[in-house]
Amino acid sequence: MAKKVAFINGKGGCGKTTSIFHVAGVLAHQGEKVLVIDLDKQRNTTDTLLMNNENKPEKTVLDFFRGEATAEEVTAQALFQTRGNAKAKYFGVDCMASDIDLQDESILADIDGAEVGEQLEKFVEERGYTWVLVDMPPSNLTLNNICFGYIVDYAIIPFSSDIFSVQGYGDIMEVMAKARQVNPTLNVLGVYLARYMGQCAVDKYIREELLKFDTFIDIQIPLASDVREAIMFGRPISYYKQFSKSRKAYEDLVKEIERRMNA
Repeated sequence: MAKKVAFINGKGGCGKTTSIFHVAGVLAHQGEKVLVIDLDKQRNTTDTLLMNNENKPEKTVLDFFRGEATAEEVTAQALFQTRGNAKAKYFGVDCMASDIDLQDESILADIDGAEVGEQLEKFVEERGYTWVLVDMPPSNLTLNNICFGYIVDYAIIPFSSDIFSVQGYGDIMEVMAKARQVNPTLNVLGVYLARYMGQCAVDKYIREELLKFDTFIDIQIPLASDVREAIMFGRPISYYKQFSKSRKAYEDLVKEIERRMNA
């Protein structure tokens, strides 16, 4: 069965979208087939993953959720370059395109989460995806209920190095607890620092505070230029640089995610 993971944080700018982009790249580089579902109305994940694909879907994940389009109609291939002047190619990552109207909870009110989950599961099986990664918006109760109740089995929480991320941790745990009423097997894989500056005293302090949580994943994603450059060119770090601390950090994160899933 596919491993289904949602990346969530109650605030923006925590490295959530960047993480999904590079984690998808690491998985593809390892031969996995990945479906990324963009539920954030900002569409950053959609725009980045589909940067090199001229055949973007005309319909969106919202249309799929509302039963107005099939999963296939809202999904497109992510094309990556292996080097700067290479033609972008398909390596097994697909993206369900986001929609700005996902911010309107009144539009989402009549969506049947169980039906969405059932149709998505069929699509995942038919396409042979081994991983599903979901980019969650900072705050949307209805999407939280749909995603954590009917779509994913795991959640992971990227933190930026600020006290607001730590303070918001309890709110995220409440979301998870409520979702378990519908999906009792939902698991929180952990928290990790996604924009880390090793020489910054604040970052070091936040890491020390997070070490008190048994859910903390002690792998820091550096706030580095190669991570930002790779995003700009639509090339995950696994395809952007052969050797870098950033690439190793993301590869280590994927290993730890798998270890925790199997624990």
